[in-house]
This record gives sequence, C-alpha cells and structure tokens, in this order.
Amino acid sequence: MQFAIRPMIHGYDTFAAFGKAHAVGPRDLIFTQRILYETFFSQTQAQTLFYDDFCGGEPTAATVDAMLIEVRSRYFDRLIAIGGGSILDCAKVLALDSNDSVASLFASDVQPGRKVGLILSPTTCGTGSEVTCVSVFDFPEIGSKVGKGFNAGFADHAVLIDEFLSKIPYQVFATSSADALVHALEIYLAPGANAYTDVFCLAAVRSLLQGYIRMTQLGSSVIQEDAKAYLAASNMAGIALSNVLAGGVHAIAMHFGSEHHVPHGEATRLFLPPVFKTYYGKEPSGKIADIAQLIEEILGPCGPGCTPFDALDELLAKVVPTRRLSEYGMAAEDVDRYADKVIETQQRLLVNNYTPLSKADIVQIYNQLM
Repeated sequence: MQFAIRPMIHGYDTFAAFGKAHAVGPRDLIFTQRILYETFFSQTQAQTLFYDDFCGGEPTAATVDAMLIEVRSRYFDRLIAIGGGSILDCAKVLALDSNDSVASLFASDVQPGRKVGLILSPTTCGTGSEVTCVSVFDFPEIGSKVGKGFNAGFADHAVLIDEFLSKIPYQVFATSSADALVHALEIYLAPGANAYTDVFCLAAVRSLLQGYIRMTQLGSSVIQEDAKAYLAASNMAGIALSNVLAGGVHAIAMHFGSEHHVPHGEATRLFLPPVFKTYYGKEPSGKIADIAQLIEEILGPCGPGCTPFDALDELLAKVVPTRRLSEYGMAAEDVDRYADKVIETQQRLLVNNYTPLSKADIVQIYNQLM
C-alpha cells in the first residue's frame, strides 16, 4: 500500500491574495484562457500564454505540440496554469524538460524531468488535475483519448481560489463537479484503494451530494456560497486519483468523448449510473454496499423496486440532464465496435474496475443509454 499528497495545497479568497503570497511577477508565465485573464487578473505583471490561441475545445496531441513550440521559445522560472482540467493537463507537459513531441512523450518508457517550477490553480471543481500527475489528450489517429502519468507532472503548489467559481458557467460547474463525483466513487471501489483513499473519496462524495441537494432545492445561486466545499471535494477526489486510477466509467467515457467530441465531465456523468448499476447487480455485497448506504443516508431511503443508484441517477439528471447516446450521433450499429475499442485502448483503466466488465457488459451499458 502506498499513499502520497505531492503538491503543497493552498487556499485563497482571491487571485490578488495568491499573487501577493507567491510573489507573482515578470519571471512567471501564466497559462490560461483570455476570459479568465480579463476577468480576474489582467493587471498581473506576469507573462501570459493563452490556451485559446491553440485550442478551441479539449486538447489533442497536435494542439499541445503547437503549445510546446511556443513555450520552448519563452524564458521564465515558473509556469502558473489557471483553468479547467484541460489547461492543467497541458501545463504538466509544457513544464517538462524535453524537446520531444507529445506522441514521443507518451511512449511507455519516457519520463523526463521538469525544467521550471509549476503551480496549478483550478477554475472548475472537477478533475482534481491540480494534485495529479496525469495528462489526458485526444489522439485522433487512434480514435480515442489517452492518459499518461509523468513523475515530474506533480505541481509544486496546488492553489484553490474561491473567486474563480464566481463566474463559472452553470454547465461547466455541473459537468466538472460530476466528474469529481465519478472520481471519488470509482476510486473507492478500485482494487488498489486503501484506507487513506477511502477517507478522501467518502468525504468528497458526501460533500458533493449534499451540495447538489442544496442546489436543486435553493437554485444555482448557492454554488458560490458553497465554493470552498466544492473546491475541497474536487481536490480530495483528485488526491485519491493521484494514488489510484479510475475505472470502467472513465474507460467507456474516454472513447465515447473522443468519438463525439463530448466534454469529459459530461461523458463520465453520462456513464456513471449504468456502470454502477451493472456493478451493483453483479456484486452488491462488496464495497459498493458502503456507497449504497451513503447515498440512502443523504438522499433518503429508496422506494420499492428502486436501488440507491436509481436515486443517484435521478439526482444527477437534475444537475446534468441525461441525454441519449443517439442524440450525440451514436447509432445502434456502433455499439459492438465501440465496446471493442474500449477494450483495445483503455486497459489502463479497465483493470481498476470494481468487478470485471466483459464485452457483453459494456455493450449492455451502451444499450441502456441508446
């Protein structure tokens, strides 16, 4: 058993407080989006590099290669990445001490060091990327997203700034926080989970579900009131993820998201209920019983013929409405091919399933959402 928390974790109310505490200045390069720069820190003395100049959606290997060319022409001491999971994932690679392309860096035996300091600050409450070493990029040539952990990818500092949630679009909040919930639930059930990851996962699940109930009862205006709780829950799920990888929900979502250009959090939220219902049907008496009990404790007892994961599905549908796979452009005849592709490209995640998922199981999961 191993467990570690690598970055030093800090919390601030505002960017200004962070900038003062960390002496942000001209020898720093802030990697972010223009809208974040213009909204929160346009007066900074730091250099800037904008994700939007290279990529309009989630990062591909090619767009990150273009970022690498630009970053290698700059002179700076610290890379400060401020943004969602895609920006933070890119920053881990941009800070590496290497002249390789992304494809070369993702080779199994490549682990370069880091050439500059690295500070990661999330503006969503989802991926927990600020405390992991993993970068996930889309590789269109193989038709799937691929993740890789870099030993040097852990930041020196992970910085949680409440102010950044004050302007978050509802859809970004909803899908990113749902991804944090998926992380916590999957890692709690993973074969490599331990007493320490269990503590972080259960705390994250409890906080997120309680936040969702408040939001569905009182409206989205309470998101900012609960900013510290959401950021902490996402961070705790990220700490668990930095020690144990996610499983089948992410495996299926990775391929589907790549095929249909669906934001990562939206895809993981979509596949969470059918995967967990499959797990619960196959092995209801294991650790998943703890999750079922926690869901009932927070959401209330299930009615006749209903499982806790049906109740979870109903709550999630109020946060991120469920869409059928056909609405994204998937056809019934795609199911078999997609299942094969998941098995072919996502073994890194599938080995962390609570119970093994056969091809027939994956086909059934797709069919439940068609």
